[in-house]
Amino acid sequence: FKMTKPLHVSKDHMTKKEAPYGYCLLSRDKKTWGDEGTGSEAIDPDSECENGCPHYNDPDHNSLEDIIHLNIASFRDRLCPRTLFNLFNKAANPKRIFVRIIQQVDHSSGDVDDADCWDEFCKNYPPCEPYKEQVRIWTMDAKSAKGPTDPRSKLSAAVNYDYENRDAPLLRPVHANEYCMQTDSHMDFNQDFDIGMIDMFHRTKNDYAVLSTYVAPMEQTDTDPVNVPHLCMVHFTGTWRNWGTKSCDRLLRPKMTNIPWGAGLSFGKCHAELNVPYDPYLPNIFDGEELSRGFRYFTHGYDVYTPDKVLVTHDYHGHQGNPHVHTWGHGDGKSDNAKNDDMSAFMNEIDKFREAVEPKGTKRVNIIMGIEQVDASTADTINKSRYGIGSRRTLEQANNFSGFDPKLRKMVKNKCGNLHWVPFEESNNYGLDENLARPLWKVERENILPVKKDKLIRDASNTQPGISSSSSLKNSSGNLSRGLKQKIQSELQIHHNALYSLLGILFAVALLITILSRSRMRNVFKVKKTARMTL
Repeated sequence: FKMTKPLHVSKDHMTKKEAPYGYCLLSRDKKTWGDEGTGSEAIDPDSECENGCPHYNDPDHNSLEDIIHLNIASFRDRLCPRTLFNLFNKAANPKRIFVRIIQQVDHSSGDVDDADCWDEFCKNYPPCEPYKEQVRIWTMDAKSAKGPTDPRSKLSAAVNYDYENRDAPLLRPVHANEYCMQTDSHMDFNQDFDIGMIDMFHRTKNDYAVLSTYVAPMEQTDTDPVNVPHLCMVHFTGTWRNWGTKSCDRLLRPKMTNIPWGAGLSFGKCHAELNVPYDPYLPNIFDGEELSRGFRYFTHGYDVYTPDKVLVTHDYHGHQGNPHVHTWGHGDGKSDNAKNDDMSAFMNEIDKFREAVEPKGTKRVNIIMGIEQVDASTADTINKSRYGIGSRRTLEQANNFSGFDPKLRKMVKNKCGNLHWVPFEESNNYGLDENLARPLWKVERENILPVKKDKLIRDASNTQPGISSSSSLKNSSGNLSRGLKQKIQSELQIHHNALYSLLGILFAVALLITILSRSRMRNVFKVKKTARMTL
């Protein structure tokens, strides 16, 4: 079956005959979006490749054995132990899942929501021993909580550490072509979800796919997998925020979205997590967290997809019923450091710049997304850092693709339907070498904790399929030394400028001496002439 034109109807639902590849709801708001942007649109499987198809060099995979790394940020959540149980109990192969958790708890409360996640897992869901080598939990004092971005950025840094230090990881070595996943601490999963997520990723036929959406309620677990939430709308609250979640039905493959990304579910290759790490300089941010990462994913060459099936669900009722859910940021901000686990291995480098980095928070995400205009130096410093935009696509392309207008600060076109992939040129090793060599702030990364070249190129499994290892090695070496070259060039430029200034001064002195000498000679000549006339 080949569609000559995607079918668009004014109703919310479409029959299988009308939409053999599934359909997505656009909107019910005719006043805002007109006839073209309301109703539903049938998915055209050929639409995505209108301008060329995504890069897909790795069709071979083992859905049952491939490793999955899962990040979970937990804030005073009694449901964290149950999430671990659901995770391991529902996985087809639980032994291939490795979990990093940061739990923020109030040690003094005695409340069940502040109990240790692992201890409660062992107590309520035995046996836990088979999984003790697969879970690493770091504990933080909830009094100093700075919102969801803080623990998530720490988990992102931990993944990066286990990639750069594969010979001595904190949990398990991370490889670029393994899978990295993020969820919340109050989740459930469909049976064999781990196989399902990997197979779903490969249905995108895109090495740079990131599966993400706002997760369906827990009541949908193992019941209605074909009706999926679809992120494609935003509104402005001082920055971009996901809004007005739509839905897609009966998708045969994941649906490319127009940049919106959801923090409650994210699944892709680990090179996505490494290339686009969580920004650690966004304290107390809620709005802007997700869209800023969506923009960064897009400009780094990644494409966000709505899953074609519901495989992960969220306990909205249990979570929202927790009286502590919204208490982050209301503590005294003074953490009892003695009760915080040591995270210096992966946070020292980041924390060195924490006071110096400006601006932070909402202004920072608005600069990244091109909403707020600042001096070129500030924008350049942010966007050329590890937490800035990428170099595969531009912000202008991002705004055109998304339908967002940063000047009007609103969506100007409904992009919930069929989309065309935006081409970009690939780099060796998925661009990891050049992105890991970016500075965290203004100082070159080599001056703090250098990335060891051998750790970046030692593992043959990190070689990008379809690109030779020799060219990858050459590119790795060149990109790793980029920062050092820039530093040397900068220092040489300073010396050159000083030399030019000295030469200029010497030239001026020589010119002055010449003028004075000529003036003296004229005076001597006048004196001699006068003497002759007198005689």
